[in-house]
Amino acid sequence: MISTKTDSELGPVLMAHRGMQWIYGIKDDPYALLLRAESDDPHELGRQVREHGALMWSTAETWVTGRYSTAAALLGDPRLGVRYPKPETEAGEEAWQDWQMPALHEVLPLDDVFLALDRVSYRRLRALTASAVSAAAGGTEPAFAAEPARRAAERIARPDVPFDLMTDFAHPLAADALAGLLDVAPDDRERFTGLCADMAPALDATLCPPRMTTARELITAARQTSELIGAPAPDPAGGDDAVPRMLLAAAGVHLAAHLAATTVSVLLDHPEAWAAVREDAALAPAAVRETVRHAPPVRMQQLFAYEDVELDGSVITAGGGVTVLVEAAHRDPEAYGEPNRFDLYRAGQPEQLAFVDDLYTGVLEPFATPVATAAVAAVAAVLPRLRRTAPALRRLRSPVTGGLLSLPVTTTAG
Repeated sequence: MISTKTDSELGPVLMAHRGMQWIYGIKDDPYALLLRAESDDPHELGRQVREHGALMWSTAETWVTGRYSTAAALLGDPRLGVRYPKPETEAGEEAWQDWQMPALHEVLPLDDVFLALDRVSYRRLRALTASAVSAAAGGTEPAFAAEPARRAAERIARPDVPFDLMTDFAHPLAADALAGLLDVAPDDRERFTGLCADMAPALDATLCPPRMTTARELITAARQTSELIGAPAPDPAGGDDAVPRMLLAAAGVHLAAHLAATTVSVLLDHPEAWAAVREDAALAPAAVRETVRHAPPVRMQQLFAYEDVELDGSVITAGGGVTVLVEAAHRDPEAYGEPNRFDLYRAGQPEQLAFVDDLYTGVLEPFATPVATAAVAAVAAVLPRLRRTAPALRRLRSPVTGGLLSLPVTTTAG
């Protein structure tokens, strides 16, 4: 149920959670510093977590891993998931105490946007999403957003006119692609695009409390989006066979746009790779795939244990949590050769961990990947002289996604 808490009720909870994260980071705990999402180098902090071994106990009172083998094992373990465990008494009644600080999912609409279902439900929803995307593309997934992306790129291909790759291209493209998939009325699409932008902090809010204004925008947008697209409430029993509209609106649009813009940004940082993609559009999928490894759109994933899980001599107790640092695992030298290098032709190495079939990230992938791939191919074809004019701007408190907000660019020669 979408939160109805007043600002005076919501504010102290968000401030308390944020205050605790700052306290945790005082002792230079690398995971606590990652949660702060401030100025520390995330790759260096990820390396420090890996140095602690397979599992590190954080001052944030959770287990953490940055090693690929451990991360893969945890993400694939059915005894762990994103559905929040509820402590119970011996009589089976919920044992939350009045004095306990409410969890973020109790004050933010994370349940309402499908971020807390079980693995079976997510696997089913992934299949439904993949089927819907394939049907929308006439059975050819890569073509899902190709034509809309080309038209969008042509609209912004104006010589000597700077624009923003995220706000003027990637996000509107992703929102419009989803609006078409969900049959949003043409007159409502501009509003839908804005609502998706306001819900973009949802994934980050699973681990980091947003600012008060951001939280209020998220709550309001979730309610209005549900009303606009007629989305049913999440059904843990699996009785709903519809595409997860709210999950795609709240997280899929931002994830697709973020992945598209980040891929282009990384290519601009690697001129040889950018030239290769410009010359051969068939390399766009490889560019997106390597960006998912090199700069994943989901940097970390929180999991909860539903029974005791022993791993490498440590025990994650039932009801306890573990956070998988996906980005750090993707930079693990024991899994990837030259892990810090962006390699457009990388092959024969482990699969990425950002998208897991039976977690919510797996549901988002069938939508996000083709949209991002089409966007990258269109930019390479229509805007070959693209270059950045200023550093990327990122949303505060976004340790999970990196919160890309703005990427100023131009097509004029530098």
